[in-house]
Amino acid sequence: MQSLLTQIKQCFIVAGLPDQLKSAQQGFNKQTDQPALTRLTLLALALLGTALLLWLLAGYHGAFHLFNQFTPYLPATFWQIATFMGDTTFVLALSLLVARRNPAILWVLLIAAVYGTLATHGFKNLFDAARPPVALLTDDYNLVGRALRNGSFPSGHSLSALVFVTTAYYFFNNPVLRGTLLLVGGVVALSRVMVAAHWPIDVLVGSALGILVTVAAIKTAQRFSLGFRLPMHLFILFLLLTAALMILGGHDGGYPQAHLFAKVIALSSLLVFVFEYFLPLKQSRPR
Repeated sequence: MQSLLTQIKQCFIVAGLPDQLKSAQQGFNKQTDQPALTRLTLLALALLGTALLLWLLAGYHGAFHLFNQFTPYLPATFWQIATFMGDTTFVLALSLLVARRNPAILWVLLIAAVYGTLATHGFKNLFDAARPPVALLTDDYNLVGRALRNGSFPSGHSLSALVFVTTAYYFFNNPVLRGTLLLVGGVVALSRVMVAAHWPIDVLVGSALGILVTVAAIKTAQRFSLGFRLPMHLFILFLLLTAALMILGGHDGGYPQAHLFAKVIALSSLLVFVFEYFLPLKQSRPR
């Protein structure tokens, strides 16, 4: 019994996490990458400008067939995996992989999730736009996965994907990684058109909102330290763990061919979490 108590006291989550949170807060507040925030903001404005131009030239449904016609060129499994990567549960579960490396990431993601939820649900309720399966004839487009009907504007999956991409872009200062993140985010967003879940304008605006709410979340996180307190960090971890368990329990967002891939990611995230948070501190990998 004494040995078990000793091991518990030596776990990172008990012995090392409080100091890690304090160190993460200090580092986050000292290292503001303003050029990255400026680039991201300009990218978001460019996306919004493109959406406006597309609407003026071709209307709300503009350019849908231009992209959706190429859906059969890649397997349906690819598009289902790509589009499920924008599912909120997947984004949260994936975030477990970086939870210990920099707790500030979790704080930013939580704030961005709140901002993003308010933005997407606000616009969806305001416009209640019909999705492609409602507005188009059945044989006039390529559908992958289940047919969605309402709440098209803006794309929530695009927003979620770009929240994660923007957060990672800010925290990981590597040009190759940053370029890869933007590319993957673009594919995830584009997949919403390819599976006939959204119109291109939905995707452009959703992606822009994902970037903007994350930039706002970074600014907010720098002003408020609540996310670096142990109870809040544990609460965020609980949300991420719940998302991972939901995927393992069968959540596929209507894209069953993505479920195996999602399960592998969710299980990997859980294993990394257990390894990094519950191993004795002296055996934990250095950061």
